[in-house]
Amino acid sequence: MSSNANTIDLYAQLPKNVKSKSGAPTDVPMDPATGKFTPAFIERVIDTEKSDVNAKVAYSDRVKGRMLLLTNPFKDKTSKLDKIGDAGIGKKSGRKKITAKEKRQLKIYDIPEEARRYELFLPLHRLWTKYISSLFGDRDIASQLADAKQQQQALGRLIKADLHGAKLSVERSKCPNFVGISGIVAQETKNAFKLITPDNRLVVVPKTRCVFALELSSDSQCLIYGDQFMYRASERAAKKFKPKPTVDL
Repeated sequence: MSSNANTIDLYAQLPKNVKSKSGAPTDVPMDPATGKFTPAFIERVIDTEKSDVNAKVAYSDRVKGRMLLLTNPFKDKTSKLDKIGDAGIGKKSGRKKITAKEKRQLKIYDIPEEARRYELFLPLHRLWTKYISSLFGDRDIASQLADAKQQQQALGRLIKADLHGAKLSVERSKCPNFVGISGIVAQETKNAFKLITPDNRLVVVPKTRCVFALELSSDSQCLIYGDQFMYRASERAAKKFKPKPTVDL
């Protein structure tokens, strides 16, 4: 660059033609000592009559020699979102719960391979046996189901009972491959039972078009129709059922 080039003073006043076009304020007083805009601007903003802050002291303590950001920083929306688990699901701000699709991606309700052992679910079955006994008032369940006077009340308790931990076996089914499968209920969904079999397998048996034998005690069991249990366990516990005629398979 030529040495004869005009040097530009960054703090010099703008020409009049530029001021008229830009609409910039022209009444900003300039500091005669330094000729810089910032100290004069601070003195102009701070009202010494209403504030005890000295403009020059404020400039030297808080502004001079510091880098100040006068605008909001640009937020890069393309940056990596917070992820939930190994599925890499983006976390959205303001949302308190994840969707059913995201739950399936995270495999929240999947039973790990190492946990699919029959002996691990035997304590759950013993706990369910105590639960079903207390539900029927520690009386003989089979006699209550056989008694015409107590049958309706007993069936109402049974259809609302939680079956997690119960022993089920498939008596009849439209699909012959399911007949004979038995195990402990590990999970119950709206449309299926997930059973852990004695040979340590996880079998998903659909409720529709299946009849199950529910083991209530060591010497009694009852048949339940899967089509009548097409509800989630929580929904079934709160639903009011009405006696309706059913058609056998």
